[in-house]
Amino acid sequence: MSPLETRKSLIVRLKNEQNDADWRDFVCAYEGFLNRLVRRQGVPERHVPDVTQQILLAIARSIEGWSDDGGRASFRRWLGAVSRNVVIRFMSRERRQAGGVGGSELMAVLQSVADRPDEQQLQRYQHELIVWAAEQVRHEFLDTSWRAFWRTAVEGQPVDLVGRELGVSPGSIYMSRSRIMARIRGKVAELDAP
Repeated sequence: MSPLETRKSLIVRLKNEQNDADWRDFVCAYEGFLNRLVRRQGVPERHVPDVTQQILLAIARSIEGWSDDGGRASFRRWLGAVSRNVVIRFMSRERRQAGGVGGSELMAVLQSVADRPDEQQLQRYQHELIVWAAEQVRHEFLDTSWRAFWRTAVEGQPVDLVGRELGVSPGSIYMSRSRIMARIRGKVAELDAP
């Protein structure tokens, strides 16, 4: 039995049963051929495996529609047509995604950006960063500790007043504030870590 007959029988099995063993055989037999087709059609090397995978999916969806036209290399011609269609769709998507703002508009935007943020922007960023970090660690503390921290450290309410209202000692509030602030600083530091 020649390799061409084996491939035809494999194709027939794919159309009729679509089982995993037959698909593995198919991929082993045709993946190299499809990779070469994709490269020849100008797909960048880093995208060849992904595009080949897309071709294999397209084949799986449309294998039922293939019929032997009686000509030489009928199935390979069909594979070539399927791969061309997939490559054309891929290249069109890449072209659309690669197109961005450019030219004089982009230069004007870039030139309008200050070299350094002003003091107000920097303070706003630091505030947002601390608020974000606080939300990230909030679940680690008891509600009473968190409320005491928030009211005294963030809202600036007197420790004695907050302690009386929450039923906790001023010393407890200072300890909670210290632990919570250390945890918030640690969370912010994680962002700067490489």
